[in-house]
Amino acid sequence: MDGGTDGTATVTRVEVEPDGDDGGLVVRWELSHPAPVAIAVGPSPEAVDHVPRTGATAGQRTLRITGLPAGRHYVSVAPLGGGPSVVAAERRLPFEGVVNFRDLGGYPTSLGGRTRWGRVFRSDALHRFTALDLAVFDDLGIRTVLDLRWDDERSRAPNPVPSEQIIITGRGEGAAPPAYRGRREAREGEQLLHESYVGMLRHSGPRFGRLLSRLARSEGLPAVIHCAGGKDRTGMSAALLLTWLGVDRETVLDDYVLTSRFRTAEDEPEFYDRLLAEGMAPEAALAAMGTSRWAMADALAVLDGEYGGVEAYLRGQAGMAAEVLDRLRSELVV
Repeated sequence: MDGGTDGTATVTRVEVEPDGDDGGLVVRWELSHPAPVAIAVGPSPEAVDHVPRTGATAGQRTLRITGLPAGRHYVSVAPLGGGPSVVAAERRLPFEGVVNFRDLGGYPTSLGGRTRWGRVFRSDALHRFTALDLAVFDDLGIRTVLDLRWDDERSRAPNPVPSEQIIITGRGEGAAPPAYRGRREAREGEQLLHESYVGMLRHSGPRFGRLLSRLARSEGLPAVIHCAGGKDRTGMSAALLLTWLGVDRETVLDDYVLTSRFRTAEDEPEFYDRLLAEGMAPEAALAAMGTSRWAMADALAVLDGEYGGVEAYLRGQAGMAAEVLDRLRSELVV
């Protein structure tokens, strides 16, 4: 029987999503075998700080919680008969202007733990923050903002909060920009993504090393990584980070494609129009603005095959020391 050594149930998965305009949350959970659970809520990812809210019977797998005060909430679910709790929160933070701001916490790792909630976030560009968004952002206690955009992007849309620039690029010094003209089919737009992701591995190794080294410093956490759409440069950065932390490949890809749930071409009309003006057909342009699972999967296969896996890449191409990589795991896995 799965579960604890004494046969008690183990919580294996918890998900939290917003529900309705009243600030309610829907909590879903899975266990090793049916058992009643206790559910608690608190303002931090530390379950010890949570206040019991309710319980659920052995047959339940979902529950809606209402009457919560304003602010971000973490939910812990534990077997009623005893056993460790699993903590979760809304993965996407509901900002008004920024649509793809997400927490990288809560993912199971091969090390036996989970990535820490509330420590590293990934996002699209922050210049769309409203006044209310900035107040919510302040409450997160973010200490480090890592902006992966080019100089011209930063000039056109400067961040409203202090940030550190680490340019992630998919091409070498002096190389021509990617060829958009003549790409007609969706697959050709997805191929553009694949070329970009592999290019980032080849040309931005030391910059990835600098980025991840910043995340290994406790005094710099919580942190947020962002580019323009929070999809490509941020997506590859998050994929490297999660892979090093021991998150399995399918979950890494799930996190990558989650962007398409929250951000579409309608959120970037200027970029879509630019792709069309440079000769891409609508089908190819829409694909290039999406999240092609195979494009990222194949790029990570290059990481494994050409570079010998994530550790070899981070210690070689990215130039990271072993002690920094160890510290990264100790800071971000619980």
